[in-house]
Amino acid sequence: MADVIPVGEGLSPLESGPTSLLWQRYRRYKGGVTALIVLGALVLGIAFVPALTGFSPLEANPLVSLAPAGTTDPISGRVHVLGADFLGRDVLTRLFYAGRASLLVALIATLVTVTVGILIGVFAGYYGGWADTALMRFTDFMLALPLLPMYIFGFRLLSNSLDAQQLLAATMGGVTITFAIFTLFGWMGVARLVRGSVLSLRTLDYVEASRALGAGNRRIVFRHLLPNALAPVFVAATFTVGDFIIWESILAYFVQGIIDPPTPSWGNMLVGSIQYVGRLTNLNPFADIRAFLFLLPTLMIFLSVLCINYIGDTLREILDPRQSVQVR
Repeated sequence: MADVIPVGEGLSPLESGPTSLLWQRYRRYKGGVTALIVLGALVLGIAFVPALTGFSPLEANPLVSLAPAGTTDPISGRVHVLGADFLGRDVLTRLFYAGRASLLVALIATLVTVTVGILIGVFAGYYGGWADTALMRFTDFMLALPLLPMYIFGFRLLSNSLDAQQLLAATMGGVTITFAIFTLFGWMGVARLVRGSVLSLRTLDYVEASRALGAGNRRIVFRHLLPNALAPVFVAATFTVGDFIIWESILAYFVQGIIDPPTPSWGNMLVGSIQYVGRLTNLNPFADIRAFLFLLPTLMIFLSVLCINYIGDTLREILDPRQSVQVR
């Protein structure tokens, strides 16, 4: 059984602010701290590794097509640490550069999705009546739609309104369209979550007291209701980031979403390597890189989503006021 540690024990007054207290709680969960460290290292690699390799993610050299790990480029003299793909592009550079697109889409889509969901949920939960009924019936309608067909339909609808060159120039290889589609069909869960929290909070004594003292609707919502309704939203947002990373890979399988070229992502790298899976004969990257063209982007997706989910689980534990903080 895990040892229960009283919240705030051993903290000085200067260390007992909301942020410090949250971190004091968080760091008691070994799994959450490990996930945070691994994810931080992954983000640092995504930020700096492409600049350190000396290769461009789109720089192709047919002379090193499917070159194994450690191959020296005959033109530049630089080493392909993780080999080269079928077009002769450096795998290490593309692997970390692709993380920028995958994480950027997931983070921006989550941010916009959560914002839209909060606004709709607060409005429906606080005002109630016909506004609540109309918004929640529309939310139910959106929730009933099958996600994968709607993602594909939405991307086709938006991308077909532009020709190929305009699409690549205006949307960064489909990045803009992808997070727009994720936002369009991803806000409903947050809206229902916030609405439920606001419905339970708006009848509490301190809200009624604020209203009796003359507080306006805006003050009640932003000073009393919203801050107390955000804890489950933070947790839901964390899991949403992981979900969007996976959905980007699924869309890539259907040749939708982020387009390579000009923008590599973990999803389109993974899909582009599927052709080699059935012909794998050697798992030694220094002899044959084909297996790792599939395994490496899979590993990056797995690590990032696993770490994000661990962080979400830890946040759910420490933000739940009914639970004591435990060492894990």
